[in-house]
Amino acid sequence: MIFATACSNQSKESIQKPDTQQEETEYYQDLSKSDRQKIDFTFKAVEDDSTDGSNTNYIVDTTVKNNGTKSIKLSLSKFFMMNPYDEETKVTSSQKQTITLKSGQKKTIKQMFENVSKDVIDGQGAYYYLNKNYRLAYFYDSTSDKGAISDNLSDSAAKKFNKKKADDDSQASTTDNSVNNTNSSTTTENTNQQNSQQTNSQDNNSSVNVINTSDQAIAKFKQDWHMPMRDVYAEPVNGGFYVYTTDALGGTTSETILYDGSVINSSYNSPSDSDDSGF
Repeated sequence: MIFATACSNQSKESIQKPDTQQEETEYYQDLSKSDRQKIDFTFKAVEDDSTDGSNTNYIVDTTVKNNGTKSIKLSLSKFFMMNPYDEETKVTSSQKQTITLKSGQKKTIKQMFENVSKDVIDGQGAYYYLNKNYRLAYFYDSTSDKGAISDNLSDSAAKKFNKKKADDDSQASTTDNSVNNTNSSTTTENTNQQNSQQTNSQDNNSSVNVINTSDQAIAKFKQDWHMPMRDVYAEPVNGGFYVYTTDALGGTTSETILYDGSVINSSYNSPSDSDDSGF
């Protein structure tokens, strides 16, 4: 009778133990913000020997170190690279498997990204997991010996580089539009009818572009969200302005206001869902 009871207890322990271990393993996106900060990522870009000159491409190896106390899972297909101001630059992961890292464990994934152009790797942007709420590191220094590491999200040089690139892109877009308008004006001077068409076109554009400055974008943002007293910031992006504010708890309210006054990508991210060092 005693022997049967002991066997029964041992059987229960052997059944319950795997369940306990399973509960301690979480996907990266399910971790708390503080636990995610204990996971270090390094992205090392290496020149692909099969390309050269202006057509140089890179492969990117990724190293993950779990400094937390929980085992974590990562779906490698969920990693991607992107410039948030130009989603056409998006590069998706070449790997499809799921990996598990125990506490203190480190793994390197070779060729996480392949055929990455030099323009992308040298430009503005970041590595992400799952979506833009989980930014892992800027591209900045990806080709250096140490690679791009998670700490560069708070590095002043990396942040300044990405901010400057955003401003340069906006200025280039404005310059291109100015050149195009000048060329159009020169071409349409051939006949009175073409001059009339040009004038009508300019009048229409003027009436459509109701948001032309950051102050106008901020004013509309405050009106949309009913927050006249809160500090609000606006940054130029292609086609308009990215406007945002942070509340006392660290949550971010944002939207993109286009020149014609329309609004896209309106959202509120709570402190637990987004990083503090946003673009």
